[in-house]
Amino acid sequence: MRLLSIGRPLPDMAIDNHTIFNAPACFDYDAIAIDPEGVFNSIRELIDSSQEHVTHGDAQVVNALTGPGVPAGEILQRRRDELVRALERGALVAVFTHPLAMITEIAGFPGLDRYFFLPAPAGLAWDAGLIRWGEGVQAAVADHRHPFARFVDAIGNDMLYRAHFNEAAPGFADNARVFARSGGGAPVGVEFRVLGGTVVFLPAPRSRGGDAGRKQAASILAAARELLDLPVGDPPPWVRQQALPGLEELEEASAEAESAVERAEAQREAAEGELMQLTRVRDVLWTEGSHALLPAVVRCLELLGFRSYERDGEVTISDDAGRHELEVEGSVDPIGMAPHYRLRARLDRRIEQEGRPTRGLVVANGERLLAPDRRKAPIADALRVAAEATSYAVLPAGELFAAAAAALEGLDDDVLSAIRARLVEEDGVVSLGDLLGTAEPEDAAALPMSRP
Repeated sequence: MRLLSIGRPLPDMAIDNHTIFNAPACFDYDAIAIDPEGVFNSIRELIDSSQEHVTHGDAQVVNALTGPGVPAGEILQRRRDELVRALERGALVAVFTHPLAMITEIAGFPGLDRYFFLPAPAGLAWDAGLIRWGEGVQAAVADHRHPFARFVDAIGNDMLYRAHFNEAAPGFADNARVFARSGGGAPVGVEFRVLGGTVVFLPAPRSRGGDAGRKQAASILAAARELLDLPVGDPPPWVRQQALPGLEELEEASAEAESAVERAEAQREAAEGELMQLTRVRDVLWTEGSHALLPAVVRCLELLGFRSYERDGEVTISDDAGRHELEVEGSVDPIGMAPHYRLRARLDRRIEQEGRPTRGLVVANGERLLAPDRRKAPIADALRVAAEATSYAVLPAGELFAAAAAALEGLDDDVLSAIRARLVEEDGVVSLGDLLGTAEPEDAAALPMSRP
């Protein structure tokens, strides 16, 4: 998936950064990010002649109705048409929220407001009754299951929201899904369904470009893939270097079967089925999200002897000791408190329903694009403390992969039983090295942690 960013630099190989004038057609993208402030800056540069602008085809942009060059008003009206078409085909449009403003000097487009490019849901308008000025640096996730919750966590102290939404505006409650609120409770992160697609308003970060921009880009890309239900991408090269018993042989069997489909169709299907299961085990080391990491974690836990059940997107694992709630989290950064909040809500719900204590398990795949032996602090210390206080285990993804690979190679039932017991009885960050014969037992405090 490629993402088009207009008006804000988001440094990433998968993102095409452009101005409102030189961007390619928006409807050619499944995901578009737009900063209205950057859009207005480009328009003002054209009006006051402080900066020349050209189209994607290098034609000069002019603030005139006719004459040499392409009229700016025509381009701006075309952008709205492109976004309408993109949303009709199910695209995601992420917008950095800014207060209402207006430009009146564009020829052929009088009264151009901040959100001229963006269609609204039926019965709503992006006006001052809905979007209100207000600046602040405090905001928190209100819905940890929303894909863009990770963006709010990623920008952290770099937050400087410029506007918020009026919950009392007519039609807001029927159309909006709030996933982030200011320190005073005002909605600053909101999703709307528009036409056949999704519009997500994000609190604006303070910084533009650089390392902060790379963090913004990574979190937006991950959230877009999750919301659009798209694959995470191709695995990094080091993934293929992770040894897994039987994988190479199955890859060869798959290739041989494909070369003789007519004679060996049944053999090819069997080999590919086993290959998929084994590849999924290795996916636990580098993926994220419920569409990639969760199935990989479930497969690994099944190899250790757990049974799994899924209902309404939530997975429960069970063994002889009972049922245990499962949460997973992957990130290029250390894993923070997001899986804790989700798990705690599920545990509280179980306690309310069943009237007795219950346990859970978090599988954390922090620093997921680094090889396991290069990860310095994949789990935040706050998550370890929360797990110890709430009485559940946090299992690093590398530990789960090692245990699943050992199970494939052959582990005694007693060892498998001991692994399951540790995962449902111990609190805090769990190591399995001593049970697998690869390391001495470690205290949770000795494991690498990310501290604020």
